[in-house]
Amino acid sequence: MTTNIYVLVPVLIGFIGILQGALNRVMTQDIGLTWMALLGNFVTLVVCIGFYFFAKANPEFFPDFVRLKEFQFKWWYVIPGIFGFLFVVGLPIGIYQIGAVKTTVGLIAAQMVTSVMWDLFIENIPMTVPKGLGVLMAIASVLLITLF
Repeated sequence: MTTNIYVLVPVLIGFIGILQGALNRVMTQDIGLTWMALLGNFVTLVVCIGFYFFAKANPEFFPDFVRLKEFQFKWWYVIPGIFGFLFVVGLPIGIYQIGAVKTTVGLIAAQMVTSVMWDLFIENIPMTVPKGLGVLMAIASVLLITLF
């Protein structure tokens, strides 16, 4: 695959993320937030276990960063899982309380601000004028959609 095809990954993830949140919201109406979170995360666990065994048996199908490496636990490895849980639980709450559009616009603006900070302070990727303008426009979108 060429690098250009990877531009579609965030688009696909964005599409999936909103559908997941909306479907989780509908499930929450039917079975409650607690059951939804348990069922959704159990399915995620089963899929991840399947992925683990597939990647272990077929490493040639994957680039190096996906392949299994020696594992030594670090305490902070639990944080992304906690964040995943909060995302799975928080998105349907937001959609239920303020709707999909307001939740999504707020989510995207927060992701843009956070990603710019991550790039700047962790990856040492400098801030550019287009990035700054994009973040400002995202924040303006939140204000326009939320307040009017």
